[in-house]
Amino acid sequence: MKKQNIILSILLILFVSPMIFTSCSKNLDVNQDPNNPTDVPENLILPALLSNFSYEVNGGYPTRIAALWTKHLAGGIAGNHEGNYLITAQDVNNFWTNYSYPDVMNNAFVLKNKATANGNPNYSAIAKIILAWNLSMTTDVFGDIPYTDAFKGTEGVFKAKYDTQESIYTSIQALLDEAITEAASTNNVLKVGAEDFVYQGDMKKWTALAHTLKARFHLRLSNAPGKTASAQAKLALDEIAKGAITLATQPTFKYYAKTGAENPWFQYAIDGKWALTTRPSQYYINKLLASNDPRIAFQARKVVAGTGVDPANVGKYIGVTNEAPSNSIGNYSAIGSFYSTNDAALYWLVYPEVEFIKAEAEFLVANKTVNATVTAAYNKAVKASMDFYGIAATDADTYLNNNALKANANLAYAQIMDQKYIANFLMFEAYNDFRRTGLPALPINNEMYPGQVKLDQPPRINQIPVRFPYPSNELLYNSANVPSDLSGDPTKSIIVPVWWNGK
Repeated sequence: MKKQNIILSILLILFVSPMIFTSCSKNLDVNQDPNNPTDVPENLILPALLSNFSYEVNGGYPTRIAALWTKHLAGGIAGNHEGNYLITAQDVNNFWTNYSYPDVMNNAFVLKNKATANGNPNYSAIAKIILAWNLSMTTDVFGDIPYTDAFKGTEGVFKAKYDTQESIYTSIQALLDEAITEAASTNNVLKVGAEDFVYQGDMKKWTALAHTLKARFHLRLSNAPGKTASAQAKLALDEIAKGAITLATQPTFKYYAKTGAENPWFQYAIDGKWALTTRPSQYYINKLLASNDPRIAFQARKVVAGTGVDPANVGKYIGVTNEAPSNSIGNYSAIGSFYSTNDAALYWLVYPEVEFIKAEAEFLVANKTVNATVTAAYNKAVKASMDFYGIAATDADTYLNNNALKANANLAYAQIMDQKYIANFLMFEAYNDFRRTGLPALPINNEMYPGQVKLDQPPRINQIPVRFPYPSNELLYNSANVPSDLSGDPTKSIIVPVWWNGK
């Protein structure tokens, strides 16, 4: 996968700085490789950690696949592919073996330990937040994963045991609690500054993000074995009350209009580094058009004139399906510029999710009934999604009036989750919400639905996958620890729910 220039620049700093700062004071140690420093300070580890988490994980493979499986996007190419549920043990190797574990979690582990030893709790706090977040995304797609043994290579542990997903979530919450405490410390030898590409060392913002994540993860377990939805919802509301991100403090990562440093969605779907065929799905485009949703202008682009483009399609929103289109791919809408220009910021988590956490949690605390509190929370959440894009209040009010919360409990829950699904466009969280609630009620990819043209390519399996298969590297080199209750056949293993799915 192509790295960003910004990451390469950071790595060059890591390689060069030891020589720069020691050459004047002593001769070069011929037994030490100057290009592979063994002791790197916290302020040089942090930017690389944040860059890798943003590009490789939050804007990387798990999020891209989730967007296909939740029908935010589709892959307009022939044959079986991820869009119609072809995913293999080899396909997930890079995410597990190259990105999630070494580039993010191991470096977060190193940073937190170094920061603790050096008396820099603020750096440790950020490292723990990223570690907890990355752990959640990894366990959410695989289920049981290595954690307690995962970073013990220096101790001779090369075949890590797997921790249960339930214990992983306990560890995630503990990491976030520790991070909140450490973020409040003013006793730091080294102050976090501009090398923090997300919040520039503002620890109050990191604290608010940690509380937001804790709320998200409490709600994640709403249907987990041994848990009750109302109790988990109460825990989520309690965390939000302690602090949460706002429209002004959403965690974003900046990208640049320079080759290799562009926004991940631009690289993946717009400029051809990866593909030009990954575009908003026909299902999703038709859904927004049917309700006159003003957010469509930000989430998708209108078709523009060009070679092979039917003039009748120009100026329209047209989605693709997970098969080779009958026309040139230019006849279909691309991902909206808001998300996919070369210098667009990548949103790690959007403020509207906070309001939808409140809306769903209030509904669950009320034992899945609609009252004035639930209705007010729903209205605020929908408006927050409109405000996120800067949509005029009059347009937002018109939309909300046409989509007022129903009194019927089942319909109301479907509305809350449907609106959250739209607000979380291109967010990994939409996949988690779908799995734990079954909402919105998505058709399987390439299944017939009203307004869809007849398709020739059948889906790979007869349901939306609910997990990733374990990577082939683990099956080959750590097979004794890989959970034995899952089939080695991905078409069978990817339909087995993870622990918190509660099914």
